[in-house]
Formats: sequence, structure tokens, C-alpha cells
Amino acid sequence: MPDKRTILNGNGVGDYVAIGNSFLYTPSLSTPIYKIEESDVEEEYKRFDEAIKKSIEEIEELQKHVNNNIKNILSTHILMLQDRVITRQVKEEVKEKLFNIEHIYDTIISGYLKKLSSINNKMLSERSSDIVDIKSRLIRNLIQPNSGDYSQVPENCIVIAKTLTPSDVLKFNAIGVAGFIIESGGYTSHAAILAKAFGITTIFNITDISSKIKNGRKIIVDCRSSIVIMNPSEKDIKNYTKLTEDIKQHKEQSIIDAKEPAITTDNIEIKINANIDIPEETESLLKHGIDSIGLYRTEFLYIFSGEDIATVLPSEEYQFKVYKSIASKMKGKIIIRTLDIGGDKISPALGFDFKEDNPFLGWRAIRFCLSNRQLFKDQIKALLRASHYGNIEIMIPMISTLDEFIETKKFINDVKEELRKENQEFNDNIKIGALIETPSAATIIDLIVKEADFISIGSNDLVQYMMACDRTNEKLTYLYNPIDISVLRMLKRIIETANQNNKPVTLCGEMGGVILYTPVLLGLGIRELSMSVTSIAKVKNLIRTISIKDCEKLVNEMLEKCDNNHSKSILKSFLTKANVKKYRGIN
Repeated sequence: MPDKRTILNGNGVGDYVAIGNSFLYTPSLSTPIYKIEESDVEEEYKRFDEAIKKSIEEIEELQKHVNNNIKNILSTHILMLQDRVITRQVKEEVKEKLFNIEHIYDTIISGYLKKLSSINNKMLSERSSDIVDIKSRLIRNLIQPNSGDYSQVPENCIVIAKTLTPSDVLKFNAIGVAGFIIESGGYTSHAAILAKAFGITTIFNITDISSKIKNGRKIIVDCRSSIVIMNPSEKDIKNYTKLTEDIKQHKEQSIIDAKEPAITTDNIEIKINANIDIPEETESLLKHGIDSIGLYRTEFLYIFSGEDIATVLPSEEYQFKVYKSIASKMKGKIIIRTLDIGGDKISPALGFDFKEDNPFLGWRAIRFCLSNRQLFKDQIKALLRASHYGNIEIMIPMISTLDEFIETKKFINDVKEELRKENQEFNDNIKIGALIETPSAATIIDLIVKEADFISIGSNDLVQYMMACDRTNEKLTYLYNPIDISVLRMLKRIIETANQNNKPVTLCGEMGGVILYTPVLLGLGIRELSMSVTSIAKVKNLIRTISIKDCEKLVNEMLEKCDNNHSKSILKSFLTKANVKKYRGIN
């Protein structure tokens, strides 16, 4: 009896689709455990040092065959292998407990992984794949098992595994696999980042997939719908074969479209910048012809430090190298947001072990930074030093009062004075902007705009705070409405005040990358947007079909009627007239 066609749900990375035969990847790595004599301790140390050396040499060899962004990821692996704290702990426990060194190392690193998984932070827990990768490599070089053999992996197959490490992705990419189906993990893991960079179709969180399919069976991975089709029908295969061809053509056209300017039908150019979370994303920006970054979120550097296993804060020097690398590549401006961490985003590197009752209203962003001056100084010094190599601008998040912003500017000026005494080069005229995402900041925008060099609007939090609803709460989705009359009035006031004071104003929240809201933002007076690179082509394409005059008329009617249902209705009609066939978010 033939296997039954089955659809499984997961979390897709990007909008890729792949068809291929399944390949179950189950590398075995059993760490031996045995007692040793005191006279064996020095020999264990020697084996450990040699295994670290060999592991680093293997990674350095991999770095010769990848681009600079992926080299940076592999560099974090080398830094972890060189970690003196872990090396000292391993050797001390070998001497004290008299067990073989691979067992001691495995136990210690497994302890780190257990702590990491217990932290209620998705991005942080997904970093564990890097640690697993390093642990596996080092133990393999200690015991030389016949594991991790990639030689039997067929080309254009769909690799199925419980977990996926960055090294796995690099090896599988060299082989030419078509896709990955992984039981755990997520889109912020390094493995996912690499898979996306290589254009490999990847879907995570398909529970027990390894036990549900055999080797060599036809399988379809659809990241657009976040599904896996096991034992697809002939019709499925025919439809998805055509879809893969269409997606390929669409992606090629998207790159062309993204490179062209966004000019309305009445000849007004709208500047489009990109948002990034990690430095590796700059490669994609350059490919799409994007020369400016409207928002670089720096939390990643603290949540998973390149210098350790999220237990050591990124140093000034490390941050300087990251910021300098980005600044050196981009021709336009690079707006870097200072650390927006705290509350629900505490990193183990910060050493704080507490949970706030209201994290979104808690000790976070600039509130946190002004309470941790040395940490903040390291970031500001790194940013200022990097500003010598490109057009860096500094964005201050979560401003609630005018005093906060003035105090922050004074702090930055003090750091500048310190750099002068150290004879460090930096841009003395670096621009300092305010991210408007609290109702209090929006209310005093007329005061803030006089102190800020530019204004950015963080629509995600601003809508959340305006409507007093948790945007992650499914029960409150009806309240989280970016075109609610209250939000529109507040946005109009912010934008008009900035424009009247000749201060650049941009919107960098998710609202900016949703074509549904593009006409509304243009009608409110926005002439600069920042969004994920994957949204740029479609937003630019829409802008080229509409006029500022019509957008203003649309918004004026929405503001006059003060009726959310009417606003939804006329926005639907506007988009239909603009030939936008697909839009989401309006019921």
C-alpha cells in the first residue's frame, strides 16, 4: 500500500520552495567516559590543546571558501574555542575528578546549553546550535569517530535532521542540497542565517519528522506556506515545479525592481532604506542595490556575543570592528540604534537574573543604558570611532522624557571629549536622533525635535502603547490597528512637526514594509521609509503607481470621517485601483 500524502506545519525561512528526495542525517557522536590516573592529567591537557588547534585549523580552512559575512560567523566559533575561562574550567575539573577530558568538556558545555535553553528568549536559545557545532567538532577531534560523514549525501536532496549546525550548512551547501527540514530551531539561528544567505529552502519546528519519513522519498518544502508535503501527488509535483520557476523569475525581477528609485506618478521620490539585525545582512543589501540602513538593531551583539557564549559582554574593540565593517561597505547613511535591551530581553552576559511583571514598560533601552554607564560608554565609543569610516548616525530608543534625550546627548559629548584626549579619530558632527515610540515622546515632539538631528518613528511599539495592547497577544489583534484614528492623528502630528522644523523624519517599524499602509504613510507626509530588504521591491513597485496628491486625499478623508471601518473600506478601494491584488491586515 503506497504511503499516504501528508502535510506537516512548521516555520519557514524566507519564501523559498524546494522539491527533492529525503535524506535522513543522523550523525552519531558518543562521548566515552573513563577514569584516569594522576599521571595521565598532563597527557589529557595535551590532547585537549591539540584538538582545539585542529578544530581552529578546520574552521580557518572553511573560511577560505566563504564570503566575509560568513567568515564573521565562523570567527565567533574560533573565539569560543579560544575561551580561557572554559579551558581553565575543563582542565581544573580533569585534575580534580580524574575523568577523561572529552567527558569533562562534554559535561561542562552541556551545562552551558542547559542554562541557555532555560532562558525565556527565543533568539538566545537558538544560538545553541553554534555551541553544539563547536562541541561536536572538538569532541570529534579528541576521539576521532567515524561520524559526521557528508560523503553519502546526494545532491539536490532534502536533508532531514533533528538539529542543524552552521558547519553542517556549509558542508551541505558545498554538496548542493535542495533544502533542510529541521525538528527544532528557528529563523534567527546562525544555521538559518546561512541557509537563507545560500538560498537553501529551510523549514524548522517540524515535530518528529525524522520518525515519519524514510530515506529517498519524494518531499516538498514550501516556506511560503510553512508546510512540508510528504509523499506528494503528481499534481503537487507539477504545481510546485512551476512555482519554483515562477519564484526564481520573481526574485530576479525583485532585485532589478529594488535597485530602481521609488518615484510617485507626480514625480516625488521616496527614499527607501533597509532594516538589519545582524551585520551579515549587508551582503543582501548590496545585492539589491540598497546603499543606506535606516535601522541597525544592535541587541544581537549582546544577546550572542562574538567573544564568548553569551557570558561576556562585547568589548568596545569588538563592537568597533563590527560597526566599522558595516560603515565601510555602505555608501549612504547607517542609522545605528543603541542597545535596546532589558525587561524581556536580558542577556546572560549582563549577569542579571530577574523577571519584570511588565517588561515592555520596564527597565529597557535608554533607561537601562543610562543606569549602566560603562556598558553604554563602550558602545558609544565604538560607534564614534567607527563614524570616521562611514556616515554613521546614532538613534536613541525608548525616549519618554525630554530630560532623557538631553542627558544622553551630554553623555555622548563626554565620551567625545574622552576620545579627543586619547587622540582617537571620529566624526565630531555625528547626528543624534530620537526614536519616537512612546506616547509621551510623541506628545512632546515639538520639544524633542529642537534637540534631535533627526526623528525616527518606531511604529511597532508606538501603536502598541497608543492602543494599550500587547501586540503579541492574539486576543487583542483587533486593537492593534496601525490605521486607528488615534494612531493616524499622532503620526500626523509627529511628521508635520518634524517637517516644519526641517528635521528628517522616517518610519522604521514593520508598518513601513507593509504595502497596505504605504499610501497612508505617504499621505501623512512621510518621504523616507526603512524596512526589511525583502519588502523593498514590492513597496517601491506600489509607490511607482500612486501619487502623493491621491495619498493625501485618502488620509484626509480617513481623518475627517473618524470611522475605522470607513478607513478600511476606502483603503481597500485605493489599493484595488492601484492594482494591488494582495493585501493583508484588513478584514
